[in-house]
Amino acid sequence: MELGYTEEHIGVGDFPPFIRVTLDQTARRNIFSKAVKNVGKIKRKYEKDDDFSSELYGKKKGKIIQILSEGPQSASHLVGISGLSPSAVYHFLKELSQQDILEKKDRLYFLKEDAFKLLSMSNLVKLEEDARLRRKYGISVKELELSFFLWEGFAEVAPTKRGYAKTYTSTYTLADAVHRWRTGRTDVPVWALKKLIDLSDSDIVDKKNSVAKYHLPPGIPVSPTYKGEYKLPIVVDSELDKILIQLLQKLSRNHLYTFPKKKKWLFGALHEKFGEFDDSTARVPSAITMILKSYYELERFKRSSARIPSKIPDRWSTLSPVDQMQEKSQLLLHIISLSSKSNGGFEITSRSESFLQDVSRLSSNLGLGTLTVRKKYRRPHFRAYLSENKMEILRRYASLSKIYPELDLWMRIPLNQIAQKIAGTDGSAHSIEQVCSEELSRVVESIIYSLQRKKKSFTYPAPDYMQYREDISDYFWVNKILPTPKKVEELIESRQAEEEALLYA
Repeated sequence: MELGYTEEHIGVGDFPPFIRVTLDQTARRNIFSKAVKNVGKIKRKYEKDDDFSSELYGKKKGKIIQILSEGPQSASHLVGISGLSPSAVYHFLKELSQQDILEKKDRLYFLKEDAFKLLSMSNLVKLEEDARLRRKYGISVKELELSFFLWEGFAEVAPTKRGYAKTYTSTYTLADAVHRWRTGRTDVPVWALKKLIDLSDSDIVDKKNSVAKYHLPPGIPVSPTYKGEYKLPIVVDSELDKILIQLLQKLSRNHLYTFPKKKKWLFGALHEKFGEFDDSTARVPSAITMILKSYYELERFKRSSARIPSKIPDRWSTLSPVDQMQEKSQLLLHIISLSSKSNGGFEITSRSESFLQDVSRLSSNLGLGTLTVRKKYRRPHFRAYLSENKMEILRRYASLSKIYPELDLWMRIPLNQIAQKIAGTDGSAHSIEQVCSEELSRVVESIIYSLQRKKKSFTYPAPDYMQYREDISDYFWVNKILPTPKKVEELIESRQAEEEALLYA
């Protein structure tokens, strides 16, 4: 199985590789028992020497392998040369066949061409293990097999962390770690957990309460439970975006958060998203910052080079135009909530000029115009200004669906430009209503024009259906239903019938 969830969630398998996970006892036993059972069957490439068969199978059985490597042999010939009993030889041949090493044709046995290019992990460990070292570390053969299996994955991640690469210097020190993970003495790193889950073919880590806590040593541990709710997988939404932006702007190098504005909101939101942790020191757990950096594809939390991550607008692009407006407005409002009042408006400050330019583009995209970004006098900060009037419009944009509940209905008008037109208004209920009414009238006019053009080739003079446009538009507006060609045609016929009835009355 692949550990991980959709892009709206961050699962354990999406965590950075060096985060340590404390598994619930049931989950830990389930994963390791299945992994131990399956690991011996895994095959790896092996460069064999001339004496490998004797080391692997013993002197007599090894002789059978050597004879078979010379060409097809009968069972009776193998019995005579090996010195083993017929039953022992037949049992060994059956074992080789089950391992997909041997084939039989016309009573003759022969090795497959690639018979020993790949060896099972159990056979590989038999050939390469150092019994003295295994006893020194107090590890089992199965734990050594797991270490051999994990070593390739360890080699992939170790070069990225020089200190971590020094932790396990050989398969034996890694096997010692496997022993401690297996017994629950130490926590399992995510890079190893993912491979163990693949090997065990288990989904138990996805189950509720299977993870007791996680941390990035020696950071503060996070328990993924808060107010009785299990917080894994982590939900990705606008609240997580706000958390990230606030940390990018105000988090110190040592992960202390001392900025007074929205501090209570931040730690409350962190608990709601990630779970319980000790926040008495106002320090954000390293595991949380690493998860955020990994998901939003950031190199670091550095205030002087902060940007709005591309992950955020990428997710907006999947939303409806109105939802996009609301999401963008809410994020911009959150950024402004961290700023200060100035000259009847708000001064947004940041050490990163690029961040404020992103904010300016966001403002422009919402129809509020670009913001002028300037360097602050004798300060390492940059500033941008937003007026109170634009701030009020922004608040309306952030709650469009509440201000005008019928908006969702009219947004279903095909090829509508309601969102784009709203961006040029003050966001009031009256202005939104006017935009929706105009779009409804436009689509009704389009349908009428299409019906009129069809009738034109059959009747002379051409019918004038446009005289009914306002009346038909009012019908759909009052009844709060979307227009369709069939319904528009029925209404036109009904109006014509009424006119004829009056004409011949």
